[in-house]
Amino acid sequence: MIDISNLDSHIFDALSQTSDNMYIYIADLERDFSRWSKPSVDYFNLPGEFIENTAKEWVQHIHPADQHIFLEDIGRIFEGKSNRHNCEYRALNKYGKYVWVRCQGIVERNADGSLGLFVGTMMNLGVNAKFDQPTGLYTFHELKKQLPSFISHGMEGAVLLFDVDRLQRINDILGYLVGDEVLQRLGQKCQSLEGVIFYRGPGGKFYCITTEKSENALERIYQEMQKFSVEVPREMNLEIQLTISCGVAFFPQDAEDFETLHANVEYALEQAKKVGRGSIAQFSGQMHRKTVEKFRLQEVLRESVANNCRGFALVYQPLVNGETQEVYGAETLMRFYLPDGTLVSPMEFIPILEEDGTIRQVGEWLLNEALAQAALWRMENPDFVISVNVSYIQILQEGFREMVTRIVEKSGTPEKQLILELTESCKVSDPNGLRDDFEYFKNMGINMALDDFGTEYSSIALLRKLKPQWIKIDHTFVRSIQDDEMDQAILEYIMNLSKQTRIKVCVEGVENEEILSVVQTYKPELLQGYYYSKPCPAEEFSKKYFNGKDKTGSYGCLKK
Repeated sequence: MIDISNLDSHIFDALSQTSDNMYIYIADLERDFSRWSKPSVDYFNLPGEFIENTAKEWVQHIHPADQHIFLEDIGRIFEGKSNRHNCEYRALNKYGKYVWVRCQGIVERNADGSLGLFVGTMMNLGVNAKFDQPTGLYTFHELKKQLPSFISHGMEGAVLLFDVDRLQRINDILGYLVGDEVLQRLGQKCQSLEGVIFYRGPGGKFYCITTEKSENALERIYQEMQKFSVEVPREMNLEIQLTISCGVAFFPQDAEDFETLHANVEYALEQAKKVGRGSIAQFSGQMHRKTVEKFRLQEVLRESVANNCRGFALVYQPLVNGETQEVYGAETLMRFYLPDGTLVSPMEFIPILEEDGTIRQVGEWLLNEALAQAALWRMENPDFVISVNVSYIQILQEGFREMVTRIVEKSGTPEKQLILELTESCKVSDPNGLRDDFEYFKNMGINMALDDFGTEYSSIALLRKLKPQWIKIDHTFVRSIQDDEMDQAILEYIMNLSKQTRIKVCVEGVENEEILSVVQTYKPELLQGYYYSKPCPAEEFSKKYFNGKDKTGSYGCLKK
């Protein structure tokens, strides 16, 4: 039986009863055991006052879309990066409703630096508080009450959603007290704007309602917020650059109910952040259609994954020896078909798979299928090499190394005949961790490659850090290489760099004989492109390249 003496306290009992919307808890992090106030047990329908496996139990009460917020923040404590917990998310109450809560706490570390007791509080932001105490602005709860009332009384206008970019980074570097003061000062400055109503949202978000709908009026409000973002750090003597992004939606034009309008302005903010920090974006009907289409595709993809990746298919594009023009191997590419047979672009479905985590199951299915197919082709050509794309998101997922190792061993694939291509689909947040993954697979004998090389600013930095055996030069550098001296110079630079560092090169985008003649002067090891073949199903690939020797006696030799 677990000893609860260090969690038993009359003071704890007394504090538990001090507020209807404030809940407290205390946790022994080393033993992962916690005590919760009786009001919190009742309101959130917890299994009891004392809980084992605290984090695992509590995460089940957090909205699926917000779980990463809690896990990332609490993870900083376990990693030793912080002693404070401070984040906002939605939690499920006993009525089956998700309510916003502000979760804060501090950990006491032992003399050796190990985790000791953690004391936390949770404020229910879903109760009927009218004003946010730190800023003096209306609360998000008031926004939910007032906006529908405005619309029902015939008001027309716009909702602007402002978000302080990279707030967590400010908290990590300068501390939560500084982050809180930044938000407090911003909120107080918002009150100085006339003709608008501001509301304090969760985290670093502020909502603004205005009856002005002209582009000039919205730009004026946006520029005022940008001015505040410069003034606040200066007044606090902080050496930081504060940026604020903004999404805009109109009512009743874009929606007449709060939930839809809120979803629209959130989506507009998301689009603004994709453009770049400190940007503004307006919601549109086209944006809405894309949102609906994305949601529907997400549901279809989830159903597909649950049914053994039904609807997914693999195609293969030859990798050609630059000198002999013989088939060296094939790159595996993924396709997805809707139930009605419509082909969906990888640019659409892969980001969705990465967002919701199902890229793990699909990636495992892809590797199984590709290596099983390659095993058949090796019966015809023992030296045949198969290449498979993996994203940084996949590599980050727990158990990725073990999954690859298991499938490679099961398929009987010689490690030297497998290439894992890292696509540059997102910024690498932990280059050192990625370097360890590359070293792990290289020690196994697996070839590692940087795909789309040269398309991102981090390419050279990653090359230095990861030291891959292969790089694949993106087709954008080859498309106009006959006439573009800059692209020729870049290709020549990369080829010289690769030869000096003993890295092999595959040039993508060889679309015609003219491009081929130019590219071959640089002597890359491999070539790839439509000049040889478009990506095709395994059956078609087999017919093209595995029907025996041609009249020259060269196996799989490509002739045009």
